[in-house]
Amino acid sequence: MFTKLTDTNKAAIFSVLVLCLSVGAALLIRFLDFSGGPLMWSLWSITPTVATLIMLLVVTRDGYSKEGWKSLGLHRLGLNVWWIAFGATLLITVAASAVVWATPLASFALPEDGIIDPILSFFIFFGMSVVWFALAEEIGMRGYLQPHLMSLGRRSALLVVGLVFATWHMPLIFLAAAAANFPTGNLLLFFPLFYGTFIAASFFFGYLRIYTGSIWPASIAHAVHNAAWNILGAVTLITASPVLVDVYLVGDFGLLILIGTAIGAIWVGRMLKSGMDQAQSDADAEVPRVAPAHPSVPAAPTR
Repeated sequence: MFTKLTDTNKAAIFSVLVLCLSVGAALLIRFLDFSGGPLMWSLWSITPTVATLIMLLVVTRDGYSKEGWKSLGLHRLGLNVWWIAFGATLLITVAASAVVWATPLASFALPEDGIIDPILSFFIFFGMSVVWFALAEEIGMRGYLQPHLMSLGRRSALLVVGLVFATWHMPLIFLAAAAANFPTGNLLLFFPLFYGTFIAASFFFGYLRIYTGSIWPASIAHAVHNAAWNILGAVTLITASPVLVDVYLVGDFGLLILIGTAIGAIWVGRMLKSGMDQAQSDADAEVPRVAPAHPSVPAAPTR
């Protein structure tokens, strides 16, 4: 439909589209009374992928060529950084939990059935997320949006992705009656912590995306965070100030998670810097072209 859009225009249209879909999904979740569970998360998580499909097949028609699909980074595995995606992300959540366990606020509580069940639950949760929930979100955010923002510069692109990704969650929290899944506490603390964590994660995950050209490492890191946060929360016995512990310290966007993710992003950014520079240089040199939707329409060069 629009074959001569710049990358930043495509990114802007995608951002508006995915945010509109998030509002629609949140209202549908509220109407259908999906309070948590696979149905709610499936309906919600799929919206970035739906927005990507609309962009590729309807708005730009880039999806009618192999290059259009390759741009999402699904065809590469990025195996050389899987250890970072899995290990570093897990370490962040475990370290944050350990800090809280060392205080009078909470302690580690071994389940009655032993440690095997939580470990199995972690890997089951991780497996489901990495090939479905987290992947569905990453296809849109790191797969489609991030590459189309890279002309703004690396830091600006990752900052914008983080802002869009965080804002995408707002309808779920405030319109879908999903407060039980995302407790907010004091909004003056909630917004800085929430947006700060997503921006830090955007740099962490985004660096892996740039270095490998693949979204699988980002999907793995995303899935590890979700799984570890849920399982470690289940083995944490809170002895005082539940809101402080569950929301502000080691919640999904708690202060300790934010600090750990920021440190991880700085470490990954420095360690992979030369590789990211080379990957971006190679990508600019290739100047990929997307085939036109119809043979009679000449292909417009993409940036």
